[in-house]
Amino acid sequence: MSFLIFAQNYVRLMKRLNLLFACCFVALIVTNCSTPPKQKEIDLLYEFKAFSLDKHSIPATIMLPDETSSIGASTQTQVEHEEGDFKWEVQQGPNFKFRIDDWGDDEQILEAEKEKIKSIHFYDINYLKNSSDLLVYERKLNVNGSKNAPKDVGKEHITYHIFFMKKIKGIVYTFKSSDEGVPKKIIELLQASFQSIREH
Repeated sequence: MSFLIFAQNYVRLMKRLNLLFACCFVALIVTNCSTPPKQKEIDLLYEFKAFSLDKHSIPATIMLPDETSSIGASTQTQVEHEEGDFKWEVQQGPNFKFRIDDWGDDEQILEAEKEKIKSIHFYDINYLKNSSDLLVYERKLNVNGSKNAPKDVGKEHITYHIFFMKKIKGIVYTFKSSDEGVPKKIIELLQASFQSIREH
């Protein structure tokens, strides 16, 4: 009789241990496969360097790609800004450039940008990110041309765009890619840069 009780308890214990080991194994896999958000940000900004916008009348720092980022980034950051103006053109090498605009206290500027994008009917827009402070989208030219048009007319043309809004010391700034658009890899770097902005 006591042997039977011992065998039943042993089987229960083994089942519990198997369940415990399975849970530990799954937890170990999940922890190793997913990188914490802070670590992802550090990994993404590995080939970036801090650039202060203070001397350009914006009390903030932004991370920009350095020469190791494999996008042809220059070590010299160029900022074009006229004193008293409300826009800045920032360029880090031939491929990485963006525009900053000062919108004062207009916190509706992102919604206005969405309406502007929506009003252009010769593009198909696919939002990759659409939040309260960030728009990332793919813009594809509509190719509804005439049947008699040459074969090279109406070829698919896809560009990527980003629009980011950030309030710095009570002033609303927007950071955006060029109107012509950029390759997807550059958009990812621009997004990392824009989201790295820290006010002083």
